[in-house]
Amino acid sequence: MSDMNLQRFSIKGHVFNVDDPQLQDALAQVHGTSFERPCCLCVPGGIEMYVAHHRRLVLKRMPDTGSLHHPGCPSYEPELQQSGLGELVGEAVLESELGTVELRVDFPWTRSTGQGVPRGEPQHASEVEVPRRRMSLRALMHFLFERAGFNRWSPAMEGKRNQGVLHKYLQEAAETCH
Repeated sequence: MSDMNLQRFSIKGHVFNVDDPQLQDALAQVHGTSFERPCCLCVPGGIEMYVAHHRRLVLKRMPDTGSLHHPGCPSYEPELQQSGLGELVGEAVLESELGTVELRVDFPWTRSTGQGVPRGEPQHASEVEVPRRRMSLRALMHFLFERAGFNRWSPAMEGKRNQGVLHKYLQEAAETCH
């Protein structure tokens, strides 16, 4: 199956290629509606997607459907157990709404100089709490590289993965997290 066949979408009964100039108009017709979802046609029968607005309208895969797409499809994602994120999803990686992710990390998001850790008498806990899993800095970088699409090869990116390009796409991936 060619890459072009993996980037075809069905919207309101019409089929569009990813580079079709009328795709944006078709996406605008279904943006914000949940009763008529576009479908990715990378596999027979298609897989429902949703429309998001990131400077322009884009198709995004529905949560937990990445493994249903064809492995050559840009929306494909291996099952969580295979990617290493499986043990963090639900505890350190929380999808709060479509397209937004809350990350819990084991390091401070910001640093202030001159402030030490408050010290005091140890408190005796009356209840036992199981600590939630949190992402390390390394796990966060793996997560962002995956979200930015740098975990897969694309012929269009050959020779173009420089520091500026990495920064741009990693920044865009980070904007969907809080």
